[in-house]
Amino acid sequence: MYESLLTIHNFVRWFFLAAAVYAIFRAIRGMMGGTPFGKQDKTAGTLLIASAHSQLLLGLILWFVSPVVQQALTDVGMAMKDKMLRLTLLEHPLTMIIAIALIQIGKIRAAKAYADADKHKRSLIFYGIGLLLVLSKIPWGSSPMFRF
Repeated sequence: MYESLLTIHNFVRWFFLAAAVYAIFRAIRGMMGGTPFGKQDKTAGTLLIASAHSQLLLGLILWFVSPVVQQALTDVGMAMKDKMLRLTLLEHPLTMIIAIALIQIGKIRAAKAYADADKHKRSLIFYGIGLLLVLSKIPWGSSPMFRF
């Protein structure tokens, strides 16, 4: 079960990254072009939120069933001294939760903005910060647990 979930989590990562780039592209295009915040912009945000929440759910399940996390939890002090165990146990999940929260806040704040320019700007800021956080803590092949 663990291996299957990890494979799905790794696959959905690419959908999330594509959705984030697309939503940010739409926000930049909207800001620079002064275009209305339309259906495609809302859809881009919805796809981003859906993929982010899917990743969060898969990630939380993985965290609870991961043999690496279980090993780290037996001696948290030792795990904090090991770069990969600390990343797996604490840094990766916490950063991803913060990033997903920021993306969700951005979608809500964009929806509540009155002017189209403000909607695009809020989307760009929150989606951009969320994507940067995610990119900073994806363990890009540095661990067998997080294979490409």
